Amino acid sequence: MAQASWQRGLVRVAGALVAVAALLVAAGLSPASAQEPAMSSGGADAASLSAPTSVQHGYWLVGSDGGVFSFGSAQFYGSVANLQLQSPIMSMAPTAGRGGYWLVASDGGVFAFGDAGFDGSVPSLGLSPVDSPMLPRLNAPIVGIVPSFDGRGYFLVANDGGVFAFGDAKFEGSCPGIGGCFGSGIADVMTDGTGNGYWVVSYTGDVHAFGDATNYGGPASYLPYATVVRSAARTPSGNGYWILFSDGEIYSYGDATYLGSPFGQIEFSNPTSAIFATTDGGGYWVTTANGAVYAFGDAPYDGGMSTLRLNGLIVAATGS
Repeated sequence: MAQASWQRGLVRVAGALVAVAALLVAAGLSPASAQEPAMSSGGADAASLSAPTSVQHGYWLVGSDGGVFSFGSAQFYGSVANLQLQSPIMSMAPTAGRGGYWLVASDGGVFAFGDAGFDGSVPSLGLSPVDSPMLPRLNAPIVGIVPSFDGRGYFLVANDGGVFAFGDAKFEGSCPGIGGCFGSGIADVMTDGTGNGYWVVSYTGDVHAFGDATNYGGPASYLPYATVVRSAARTPSGNGYWILFSDGEIYSYGDATYLGSPFGQIEFSNPTSAIFATTDGGGYWVTTANGAVYAFGDAPYDGGMSTLRLNGLIVAATGS
């Protein structure tokens, strides 16, 4: 059962998608696996932005320009802020031991840093970006990346619910494969706790389960007015998840516990961008487009970017 206010009208999808699209800051070069010691998006060394105290928790924020910012115990392993990207960065995922991370661009280019392995990308499959005149090409832009169960692969999900599996990631189906999914486009992807299933979540709050993933429900039937899903995060057990809306409301399902939200503090011009949980599931963080960070439960606040000028809006974040 969701634990957030739902007494508002249905979303105006077209307007909301325009707002989402406005978050993207595109630039120009074909992505490939990269390992350069880049500076952060704000022009300062990312390591210098870490919290001054020693903590067990930490997190990364990534901008659409590929700048990576590290806080708390999270280490900076590189970024693509100094590359001329062909497509904007859309999502980020950490390795199991938090010794590295992957970034993915809207054309499906994957960038691996630290101990993250490069197992392929959409361009390596011979597919051109959505807006390319060259065929074959993607039917919809890539919006998310999530590691496989053991971290030796990853899934990419496109806005139309198409799923691409690399490395040892097991393909269990996709929205186009079942004739399409409910909702106005896919916002995020999560793997379950077994490695044999995953969920894709639409902008309108519809949850679609594939493989052995259990559908614990979604907020589509009481969607808030003029807002869209921006991110989703599974619990450590894989038996539940949180769903985050652009206005800061959070809905919890399965064994996910509602611990609060920044609803009421989020401005329309600065929507949320990500939700991610602590290792024990006893807390979570929420980030916004300007780099503000909100901590709930046992998640400590280790800093944010909202007071600095960014070259690209914050589009994703992760940590533990």
